[in-house]
Amino acid sequence: MHWEDEGFLLSKSKYNENSVIVEVFTLNHGKCSGIIYGGLSKKIKNYLQLGNKIYVNFKSKSENRLGYFKVEIMDPIAPFFYEDRKKIYCLLSSLSLLKIVLPDYQKNNNIFRIYLDFLHELKFNDYWIINYIFWEINLLKELGFDMNLKVQASSQLKENNDIITVSLDGEKENIPYFLVEKKIDKIKNKSINLALDFIRRYFEKNILHPNNLTYPIARKSLEESFK
Repeated sequence: MHWEDEGFLLSKSKYNENSVIVEVFTLNHGKCSGIIYGGLSKKIKNYLQLGNKIYVNFKSKSENRLGYFKVEIMDPIAPFFYEDRKKIYCLLSSLSLLKIVLPDYQKNNNIFRIYLDFLHELKFNDYWIINYIFWEINLLKELGFDMNLKVQASSQLKENNDIITVSLDGEKENIPYFLVEKKIDKIKNKSINLALDFIRRYFEKNILHPNNLTYPIARKSLEESFK
């Protein structure tokens, strides 16, 4: 089996003295794993940073055996955020969620597209954290868990019109109003933290706990940083 594609580096781990096993979320082949021989060499390891966009050439003797990648850098995304702790948490959180929820070798152009859009906002938009929150909601929707908050919202507003009560899966939830009205500017940290907490609990209830999965550490750190 042989193919070429573009994708984002989700994870890497040492394989032997000079090689690594990586997971890549690709445009046309979904999430894939493979060995990069020489991946710890100076020539290659500098651009094998989590989140970087890479071009991959994949070969495997069969679909049931771990193949190997030859890679080239396309967009060094990770270095944009080295000096911003919150953005690093955000990037690592998004990568970890994709690693956890995406099935192997299943193409999903919509998830790939919305991830590209999210990375652009993370680079260039002052309201990147709000865009990240909506990226998580859109990811859930693509996975078949559409919360449909606009339809479910009640008219009851609390705390200076910042919080709204909604009914979701038969339970009452207090959520920031910006989740319903899709507002992105002038959002307080308290509302951001509440939104992250709400989505985390939804992820845990519907996806993670039923599959014995745990929430990414970076995602918890991101939520804590907005308290």
